[in-house]
Amino acid sequence: MDLLNDTLNRMTVDELKSIGRCLPGMPSSGPKHKLLEFLRQRLSGAPLKATWQMLDDTQRLAVAEAVHEPQGRFFDDRFRAKYGRSPDFATPPPADHKRMQGPWHGAPTALHLFLYRERDGSCQMPSDLRKELQAFVPEPAPVELQVCDELPPQHRGHALTVRTCEREALIDLAVMLRLADQGRLQVSDKTSQPGAGTMRLLAETLAGGDFYAEPTAGTPDPEDETAGPIKAFAWPLLLQAAGLMQRQGSKSALTPAGRKALGAAPAGVLRTLWQKWIKSSLLDEFSRVDAIKGQKAKGRVMTAVAPRREAIEMALQDCPVGAWVDVDHLLRHMVAAGDEFEFEVAHDPWKLYLGEAQYGSLGYAGSHGWNLLQLRYLLCLLFEYAAPLGLVDVAYVSPLEARNDYRGLWGADDLPYLSRYDGLCHIRLTALGAYCLGLVKDYTPAAAPISTRLSVMPSLQVHLAAGPLTAEEALTLDTWAAPVTGESWQLDRQKALAAVEAGHDTADLRAFLQARDEQPLPQPVDAFLAACQKQGRALRIAGAAVLVECQDTATAATLATHKETAGLCLAAGERHLVVRSEHQAKFRSAARVLGFGMPPG
Repeated sequence: MDLLNDTLNRMTVDELKSIGRCLPGMPSSGPKHKLLEFLRQRLSGAPLKATWQMLDDTQRLAVAEAVHEPQGRFFDDRFRAKYGRSPDFATPPPADHKRMQGPWHGAPTALHLFLYRERDGSCQMPSDLRKELQAFVPEPAPVELQVCDELPPQHRGHALTVRTCEREALIDLAVMLRLADQGRLQVSDKTSQPGAGTMRLLAETLAGGDFYAEPTAGTPDPEDETAGPIKAFAWPLLLQAAGLMQRQGSKSALTPAGRKALGAAPAGVLRTLWQKWIKSSLLDEFSRVDAIKGQKAKGRVMTAVAPRREAIEMALQDCPVGAWVDVDHLLRHMVAAGDEFEFEVAHDPWKLYLGEAQYGSLGYAGSHGWNLLQLRYLLCLLFEYAAPLGLVDVAYVSPLEARNDYRGLWGADDLPYLSRYDGLCHIRLTALGAYCLGLVKDYTPAAAPISTRLSVMPSLQVHLAAGPLTAEEALTLDTWAAPVTGESWQLDRQKALAAVEAGHDTADLRAFLQARDEQPLPQPVDAFLAACQKQGRALRIAGAAVLVECQDTATAATLATHKETAGLCLAAGERHLVVRSEHQAKFRSAARVLGFGMPPG
């Protein structure tokens, strides 16, 4: 690391005069070695503290940050995120001054005596100067995340919508698994993303619906433009990434792990969904920021998603359970903390653009800062994935005019918002979120009150007696029963057998019905459930086989009874034999010994 003397020696006479002009007694002329001697004297020993005391409070904080940084570096973006402003490296030039203005331009302040700009653009404090300053410069306060117990009533004049996602996620998980089991979710075989019909179904079925309503049909007013599906888009992807759902033709089906999840503790399944998503490569969430083009340009444009997600997950672990956090404060906390939470969205922001690639490129200075790229990725991961899984509650407004940090960019004039997630304002880490993030070992959800009452009849009919059915309750009945009217269902043997074949247990249906009927279940219903449980597993597939047709009954009888082939086949009628697939080669060889050939089918 450079020493102070080396740093000063690399400077020209004019540069030395410029940074020393703020010191009393600084020679206005003379040879370079005289200027160097004067500056070295003022920046060592007893005069050093007096020089440090010339700084204002913000400049002293900047010096403190560099003094107590392991490498003596100063990061302006981290400082600005932590303290809300940059220190003054220069006094503002006159208004009519034609030179470039900025924190490093104008008449230098005394801060230049402590922090030196390197050729690579970094800002550094010489190691020997740093060592002397450590004797009296206090250590800066650690980075702290700002939280609040209560939400502000509005955000930029708009009332906040608050969604408590923890309970919604526990309900939505059961709904999603049942919909997948019934083959009602359709996803693309190329992108794995849900189709428009599936997203409409989910918007109507998921607890509380999606975060934003669909735009009013036929309304030309641009103010009616909404963000579109968020929860409904994420859920099918989450199930696929965790290996709980797969495609069977154009329909969905549960995998063995998905069937196991049907009877597992919901919190554990939600934790698995989050952990699998963090490591998944199924989708780069930033691709959902439709306004930013060029993400699929040639070359390495976008960074890997796993490091981004891991950085945000660590930031979430800093959030206290039950306290609201402004997402902008969370972003500033991540920037101020430095390397621990640092992540990049793009390798080459020059390839990203708004409107038109040349003029709207995000490679220009000020066009790819944390507030533009990293913030949008943060908003997406929190709003579209952490919230649906119940890790965080959310408070939000319409994305329209929620943020204007992008308004000065070329090509942004006609954009109603930069991302559909711009309306997210605050998050609150839930108890479920603490469990999913590994902050606590156990999670016990509060028992949800059952408001629905059913009447289960000896005729195997189930009537709705009180209260509306939830989406989860309706799907449960649909698995085992056929609708009779809008408020009646008939337990159906074929549907029940299909459910048992698919891995469901009639004990779950019995518990479901009994919890909603004040009377014991009628004996015919108990008998029906017991019979379906037994008969649904009456048969099993022992293996694959081939059907062999013999030329006559004598040949079939010989092969079915001869000691060489009898153990490899079974008679099926007068001229047919059944041979298990794994025995086919042995049967063919033994048949040849007996004088019979079997050409390939």
